Amino acid sequence: MHRKQGWSLVVLLLSAGAYIPLAIGGWHHPSEINIASYSIWLIISAMLLYSSRLRGFAGWRMPLGFFIGNGSLLILGLSLGGYTFNLGPTETIALYGVVGTISIWITIGTVTKKWNSRILFLGGIITDVLSFYPQLKQYLLPHDKPTNWLLLGWSLWILGSFINVVMVEKLFKNLFITKAAYESIYKRKKNPLLILEESAFSVENCVFMIVTVIVMIQ
Repeated sequence: MHRKQGWSLVVLLLSAGAYIPLAIGGWHHPSEINIASYSIWLIISAMLLYSSRLRGFAGWRMPLGFFIGNGSLLILGLSLGGYTFNLGPTETIALYGVVGTISIWITIGTVTKKWNSRILFLGGIITDVLSFYPQLKQYLLPHDKPTNWLLLGWSLWILGSFINVVMVEKLFKNLFITKAAYESIYKRKKNPLLILEESAFSVENCVFMIVTVIVMIQ
């Protein structure tokens, strides 16, 4: 248990620390801080943090790191001034995803009197996945070479996601251990779909970020 908590803290530090290179760039060039982008991702990370924590998922510290990082960049931009407010394709998709997810959650919760955090969790993941498309499309076109700071930040995110999948959420171990062993450790019935769902955010971040970085450096 202590070892698992130790890895969880590593994931938190990597997820939040990945924003440091972005903060350095924003400190020297405030126009690089897009307030619209960081505001939307602050809400998405809050949705994922709240829902994963409420559902008892082990990897909740990764969205906590994103929440801290996005919040810090937002505060930095507002403090420095000179920031931008640009709703590009990525931000637009993310905004629609956030509004749609929260609207469904509120509507269903109001009607049924049951506030299902799973809606926020899955909605946040779907929004995150869809938001990668315009980024990939942008980098497939002629583009400036990414800075070392940007690549460092993305590399830290990838590392944090990988550690979360393997060492914190223990996706592969939990999928392949026997039903009896799983139920002995977690005191609940083994459900492969729930195991996959718990790691869905970490897995999609790891996969899509790796693909994005590869496209970036081409």
